[in-house]
Amino acid sequence: MTICERLFEELDRRGLTAYGLCRHLGVATSVTTGWKQRGTDPPAKYVVRICEFLGCSISYFLTGSDTEPETKKSPAPGISENGREMLELYEKLPEREQILLIGRLQEMTAPLLGEVKKGGTTEAASSSGRAV
Repeated sequence: MTICERLFEELDRRGLTAYGLCRHLGVATSVTTGWKQRGTDPPAKYVVRICEFLGCSISYFLTGSDTEPETKKSPAPGISENGREMLELYEKLPEREQILLIGRLQEMTAPLLGEVKKGGTTEAASSSGRAV
């Protein structure tokens, strides 16, 4: 098994998402998508942070033959089954569709969260007072 294959197998096994990994690494989702599509291993500069995210040792990640520490069972403590299902479906969408979905969810939740209204539209206000 390659390092790339192990990465995506461990994400699935631990109930984690490539999107969550990308956020942890501070990279676009296209980065991990590229690794998966090309079957290339992640660059060394990401290995430590990937292992932190997965909750495994560097040795296990690179070789697959180390005793693992406790595994993470879910992307977030207390996430509901509906939330887990949404994450799984979200990960199957192309990046552009993911961005559009996030925007739509922000529109849908703004009235529920009592967001600031400007010019007749509902907008989320950041801590600096600017609309996001």
